[in-house]
Amino acid sequence: MATKKEIIQPPHSTYPWKNDIITTTFWIGQGCSTYNDTTNYKSAWDSSWTHNYGGTDDPTRRLGFLPRRFAATLNPFYVALPFNDVKCPDLAKKYVPWWKTPGRDQRYVSQCKGRWIEIHKGNKVCFAQWEDVGPFRYDHAAYVFGDERPHTYSNAGLDVSPAVQTYLGLSGKDVTSWRFVEAYEVAAGPWLKYGEQAIIFSALKEQADRVH
Repeated sequence: MATKKEIIQPPHSTYPWKNDIITTTFWIGQGCSTYNDTTNYKSAWDSSWTHNYGGTDDPTRRLGFLPRRFAATLNPFYVALPFNDVKCPDLAKKYVPWWKTPGRDQRYVSQCKGRWIEIHKGNKVCFAQWEDVGPFRYDHAAYVFGDERPHTYSNAGLDVSPAVQTYLGLSGKDVTSWRFVEAYEVAAGPWLKYGEQAIIFSALKEQADRVH
């Protein structure tokens, strides 16, 4: 037990940086494109992603970091990384540093969904939550958690939301650096402000759905 003179500090993050990663933008509710036939109406871990968010996170119709036409009920600061622990449980057990064995009677749910990452672009720093899988792959644990580099198609290794793109000033295909962080390491910023608002909006939406 700490005395009054002792201050227990949380440990510094031990997660390594992924430097100079080609970064692209995607959004909730996005349809297929000329270079990718995958849609984002649902995520790898949420079959009702667009509905749960409140609509399509259209990058052309914004009010600051938020969609213009509706109140988002999930954090608009989100990303995708090319690994799905639900589809690849053996790789997850081998690579995911925070992996825990589910209880004997528990159905396996993602242990990656919602994890925070820190993203750097020049002197700008943004935090966002891992909410989907991509770009292009779902099995690249050796990159996401190891030392390999992305090497599929355009070598992109990170997809970011319109809010992240706006905050960092990204345009099209860009280059950033990122790493995992624990929740206590997340600095104050709109990624927390809107995350709190999203909880309130979500509760109101659920109440309205029950009424109707």
